[in-house]
Amino acid sequence: MKVLKSIYKVMGCAILAASLSSCVNDWLDVAPSDGTDADAALTSSSDLAAARTGMYAALKGNSNLVDYYGQQFFVYGDVHAGDDYQYNNLGGSNRASFYYDMNYQTASEFTSSTSSSNVAWKSPYIVIGRANRIIAAAEGGALSDAAEAKATIDQYAAEAKVLRALAHFDLVRIYGKPYTEDQGASLGVPLVTEVLESNAKPARSTVAEVYTQVVKDLTEAISSNALATETEPGYVSVWGAKAILSRVYLNMGDYANALSVAEDIIKNSGAALWTRDQYFKAWDASTPNESEFLFRLNVTGSTDNNDLNGIGNLQQRDGYKEMVATKKFVDMLTSDPKDVRNGMFLPATAAKEVATYGTNKVFLNKLRGQGGNSRNVTIVPIIRLSEVYLTAAECAFRNNDKTKAVEYLNDLVKNRTTTEASLATVDNITLERILIERRKELIGEGQRYFDALRNNETITRYTSEADKGWHKTLSIVFYFFAYCWTFAALVITVSILFKTFSDLKEWLKSLVRKKN
Repeated sequence: MKVLKSIYKVMGCAILAASLSSCVNDWLDVAPSDGTDADAALTSSSDLAAARTGMYAALKGNSNLVDYYGQQFFVYGDVHAGDDYQYNNLGGSNRASFYYDMNYQTASEFTSSTSSSNVAWKSPYIVIGRANRIIAAAEGGALSDAAEAKATIDQYAAEAKVLRALAHFDLVRIYGKPYTEDQGASLGVPLVTEVLESNAKPARSTVAEVYTQVVKDLTEAISSNALATETEPGYVSVWGAKAILSRVYLNMGDYANALSVAEDIIKNSGAALWTRDQYFKAWDASTPNESEFLFRLNVTGSTDNNDLNGIGNLQQRDGYKEMVATKKFVDMLTSDPKDVRNGMFLPATAAKEVATYGTNKVFLNKLRGQGGNSRNVTIVPIIRLSEVYLTAAECAFRNNDKTKAVEYLNDLVKNRTTTEASLATVDNITLERILIERRKELIGEGQRYFDALRNNETITRYTSEADKGWHKTLSIVFYFFAYCWTFAALVITVSILFKTFSDLKEWLKSLVRKKN
């Protein structure tokens, strides 16, 4: 019965999440931490600028918005898979264990608050809500300086479309099935493209409908010629928008378009891959190297989530040290001792951790703060040029162009190692080889789980005690939910099969009676 009660509890959370459409709007009108009041009219370009600030603030988070890029999103994207990056059960502070455990009461457990308001869709929908206000005001023709400030207004509207697209894309990746599973026919998330009344209850759109709008927003923003052509830290440029679009096409299985956009970026953006000598230092907040960042957030305030509970402090050995690399990942990376990415990890120092991890470098040291302060991490990477090269390599391979796939893959690898055997050839290149390189390069940047989903991978953390490494053992309840590929699938199933929680309880009880 203890297990059954636990199942009821987790299922209840799923049902609560299924009621998203009835409560999403409570969060669309939250006052920006830095910007105009949510109810204030936008009457000029200066008002639009303030609203823009609030939109970006929601993307990176603050003390009240804890579920997006400044904190939770990267943890979810890496630790939920758990094959490369896992919860540090020996020394962590229980701020990330629920992702590894596949416990879906994630948001309330991530903070000291037990409020259900801190759900995983809160900040993305706030970004969407603020973006919609900017777009509506910019395109409504009623701004007092519409003529003289047209270029600025158009730029802000284009940026708002990019961020609206990014937020919808991230939401549908969490709460919907992968597009490639059924070409988007299943239910996704509420698609919100206009300013809503407080009592609005948007219904869930299909995954395909969400992706269609995401592509539309991105292509309109790019073709508007209003986005900045030079990349500025903290704001999205045309190249950042194109990089996001290439990621979207990749997740849709549209490899031709993903490759086309990726090649445009590689050839025309002016961005450059970090060299082996530049790689480690480029991540330092004190001396950032902007050449590879196509879109990054610039966290400047101590109230941003890149403070006490920010992603830097969660990752760092000298912070909350919530996550560690798995033994399989360490073995995979150290198989090439000349790979500069080995230097991005630090060994354990606490006695209990050393007893298990030994001298292995398990703590990721990417997101380093100003002056070594793990709380003050100003660099939050949304997308880098290295990912674009990996996308180009993967898409070329999938399109049966091995020569081009080798070219793009080796362009990256040559900037990470001097080991000749690590370079691919037309004869030995495989999809697995490209995807492994993707895992090495993007660990800690929130992509692993979504890559596994889109590729329909079976993630095996370990198969036996001998194969366990230092993985945390899951309880029987979490093993049960490991068979549910994502939270969205659980929500969809529950919402379709059962009208009420009572119905669900009776069904579960019947299963127990049959078993007994």
